[in-house]
Amino acid sequence: MSKRSASLAALLLLGPSIAVVEAQQRFRLGGGAGFAVLYNPEVEHGRTAVVGGSLGFRFNDNFSLESGFSFARSDRQFDQFDVPIDETQGGLPAYQFEANRYHLDGSFLFHIGRRQPFHPYVIAGGGLERSDEKRTDITFVLGENNVVISRTEEVVLDTSEYQPTAHLGGGFDLYFLYNVAARVEFRWWLPKDTDKSTRMFFFGASYFF
Repeated sequence: MSKRSASLAALLLLGPSIAVVEAQQRFRLGGGAGFAVLYNPEVEHGRTAVVGGSLGFRFNDNFSLESGFSFARSDRQFDQFDVPIDETQGGLPAYQFEANRYHLDGSFLFHIGRRQPFHPYVIAGGGLERSDEKRTDITFVLGENNVVISRTEEVVLDTSEYQPTAHLGGGFDLYFLYNVAARVEFRWWLPKDTDKSTRMFFFGASYFF
């Protein structure tokens, strides 16, 4: 058998297996954590933690669709002037404000250029946001030398609201193996009530199969 015939036979044998490997690596499973800022015109939530995960399908090197879920929570105490009280400042709080935000999204990703170890992308899409808000007023009774005698709490706000959202952002995948990558992403959610937007800086990992 000639060398040309042997090469052709090897290609015919290996070609289907290579195609199968590529087809098997079109799905992406990812997750991670990061930082989020929950905007609210009434209170200053500050920076808080966010966790999330996603499942996607990659059509080719450039185009992908993903669905994802994320959760962020803020829990702060404020004085009577609506100034946040942190642990270093001390003082007696006037109220406590808790906020949870859940996002369930569908996203379109466009990766720029051919697939490389460093592969940047832009992302846009829409979904649904659930926002939970709870305010608890705190009252203290003080004795001599401002010693706290008693403390009472009253829940004055406890709501859950659902809104449609749009989001956009960008990031990059950093491949360590052909099917394992780290991901860094910035995303900005804009709900129907745009005064209560969410911004997230996310660090995660991806596995393609």
